[in-house]
Amino acid sequence: MERVVGLVNKLQQICSSLGETALSENAVLWNKLTTIVVVGGQSSGKSSVLEAVVGRDFLPRGTGIVTRRPLVLQLVKVDDPNAIDYGEFTHTGTKRWTDFEAIRGEIEEETDRHIKKLGGKVVSPDPIYLTVYSKNVPNLTMVDMPGLTKVPIDGQPPSIVQDLDDMARQYIKSESAIILAVTPANADLATSDALRMAREVDPSGERTIGVLTKIDIMDRGTDCRDVLLGKTLKLRHGWVAVVNRGQADINSKVSMKDARAREKEFFHSQPAYADLSNTGTTYLAEKLSTHLINEIMKNLPSISSYIDQNIVKLEKDLKALGGDLNYGRGSMLHLILKLCRKVEEAFEGIVDGGRDGGERILDIFELKLKEAIQKLPFQKILTLKNVQMVVNEADGYQPHIIAPENGYRRLIETGLELLRDPAFMAIEQVHQIMKQIVTMAINTPECSDLARFFNLKAEIINNAGVTLDKLRKETDQMVRTLVDMEASYLSASFFREIVAAESYAYDPSRPKPAFVTLNGELLFEKRYDQLPPNDAHLQRIADHVSAYLQIVRSQLLATVPKAVVHCMVVPAKDGLLEEFQAEVAGKDEQQLRRLINESEEIAEKRDDIKKRLTLLQRAAREIATFM
Repeated sequence: MERVVGLVNKLQQICSSLGETALSENAVLWNKLTTIVVVGGQSSGKSSVLEAVVGRDFLPRGTGIVTRRPLVLQLVKVDDPNAIDYGEFTHTGTKRWTDFEAIRGEIEEETDRHIKKLGGKVVSPDPIYLTVYSKNVPNLTMVDMPGLTKVPIDGQPPSIVQDLDDMARQYIKSESAIILAVTPANADLATSDALRMAREVDPSGERTIGVLTKIDIMDRGTDCRDVLLGKTLKLRHGWVAVVNRGQADINSKVSMKDARAREKEFFHSQPAYADLSNTGTTYLAEKLSTHLINEIMKNLPSISSYIDQNIVKLEKDLKALGGDLNYGRGSMLHLILKLCRKVEEAFEGIVDGGRDGGERILDIFELKLKEAIQKLPFQKILTLKNVQMVVNEADGYQPHIIAPENGYRRLIETGLELLRDPAFMAIEQVHQIMKQIVTMAINTPECSDLARFFNLKAEIINNAGVTLDKLRKETDQMVRTLVDMEASYLSASFFREIVAAESYAYDPSRPKPAFVTLNGELLFEKRYDQLPPNDAHLQRIADHVSAYLQIVRSQLLATVPKAVVHCMVVPAKDGLLEEFQAEVAGKDEQQLRRLINESEEIAEKRDDIKKRLTLLQRAAREIATFM
């Protein structure tokens, strides 16, 4: 977990060096990085939530617009129990700030310094970057936005409402942004500035996490239980309730530790919240950290692909090594095909090799796929309540006579549906490894000559990617077929053996089939005589389905790797650049010359390109080290 968020922190620092923010015209890298953006109305308790997560007082306080620039807050958990908490600002270099009151002052001073340069502006979309290192924080990256408002107050320009809305919208509109919508519980949700803004860019609530503050000062006799249960306003990732320190607590120097204890006691002592798990700052921090990790892992392949593409582009723009090579068509064709063969040989060598190739693919099959399948929530399908519901729905108006065959089928089909995502995830993971191996192959010493020919290198990378994408689609279809086959035809012999084994006529001298449930229990060693008759009937159904799914699960653990290797790995080894070489063989001399022509121009802004290239190469190394 620490490594994942640490990687994102480094990539965001690279964005800062590149001058990218959410408002930059070409901020592709920033917009691809998964970030938690905290939005809320003024005085909604937004800053208090952040301080509670960090466990420190460090944000400016007051009335009106206190946060006047976005604050990109990177939290890094350190392992040393004796380490002193400190912060680092990007704009102050490597200086360590151990006094968090001084950090608060620096945020205010840097904001003033920046806004004075803008001439009459009250707020600015350019962020301040602060990294906090502590043993008491979760690994997180969050952006604290200026508070939203509905009307300007004295001293604020008439455009302030629109300025704040536009700024927040720019930061949360990206599909990679996780919206943390902070709303006071003692106000009507329908008037929430945070929810209004979140609905504009995320109408389905797929990227929004709701946070309710000021729970402790709601009107007597009211509570927000229904909101926390998702009954009032449903968000995919749910709601979390927190109790922040009030102004009186802050004035009296109530510590964060004591505030956490009070918060915990409050929720435990209130009947409306005592049985809910989604309460408290500790839960919020853990939820955000876990959710951020999952989103980062999902988006990392596209970030890596983007960086690789831009490195190739910047290298092409930066380096001019001369004019055309004095080759005839035959010599140029021979050179290109020779370089293609070198790339294919290097690719095959890495795939068949150890740690960087074959072992990584094997880990997907033997570790990650197995782990993902074993973590599937089959038990939710096999609860007695769900089994009863599915059987009744399958029966319709005419209940089953002996065995609920339709109910069995529906339960099994639902279980089989769960197996799709881990299988497709394994395909995508192998697909990404294969693409990384292409880059590794091109960068091997055997392929060093290719570095001179930017156009050819880009074409090889592009065509290898096209081949791998095509093979991935074919593999997807094969695995989809495997799962569909299991759903299309259930093995009746399995259930016949169960019926025979459970019947009185079953020959006691014959061993019963060694069917095992998903939990690893032997099916025919289970006892049901302690259950009420109806529960025993439903439990038998659940166990039968579980044993059947266990067989299918084991089969797919064996067949999915075979399908991936057969449909993607082996064809890629055999013909990674086959189509490209056939295309090259048909090109005329002028087309071949353009393909191997070295760069003709040096970019007009060489220094800027060199900086971007260096930083993107650093980003690529960080991702390669992580992967």
